[in-house]
Amino acid sequence: MKKFFIIIFCVHGLLFAQNTEIDVIKNDIVKYVEENYSKTLEQIPLGKETVFGFSNRDMFNRCVTGNPIMLLRINNESEIEKTNEWRVPLLINGKYVILLTVVEFEQNYEIVDIGGKLLAELIDNYNNENEKIAFMLRDHRKKTDYVSFEYNSLSDKNFYKIQYETKNMYQTDGISLEEIIELHNIDNE
Repeated sequence: MKKFFIIIFCVHGLLFAQNTEIDVIKNDIVKYVEENYSKTLEQIPLGKETVFGFSNRDMFNRCVTGNPIMLLRINNESEIEKTNEWRVPLLINGKYVILLTVVEFEQNYEIVDIGGKLLAELIDNYNNENEKIAFMLRDHRKKTDYVSFEYNSLSDKNFYKIQYETKNMYQTDGISLEEIIELHNIDNE
């Protein structure tokens, strides 16, 4: 339990004590994506546009960059840590179409993947003007993703499990980081 509170304190400090720094990084990522996403979209094979959420290639030019989502993960020691990856949505007419994975290397960025059409749709169904998804926590061992929203406290039950199989964004009640770590460790002790 003591280890958990240390983890919460460290993650909370990492993510929220540096809001200004995170905002600068987010702005830099948005600028980078806006300057570079068209080259990435051009790599989509002809005739496969619908697989990536587009009805035709003309839609590529109508994309707008959305709010970057910071990726967190549970490491081998069952600790939550920040990664150097961000999921950046592309929107058309205000609707989330696809997600780009952007990796950060010492204030340099690179788009390394395009996909996440289902996740983009799920995020679009929940996001509103007041709350935007800011964090996604990946539990690779359990093949589970959780999301949290801007300005939430990590010490509360502010993470929500994404339920891909039912195309629901999250369970009704939030879950705490302590509960996520407990679920992560089931069958792994």
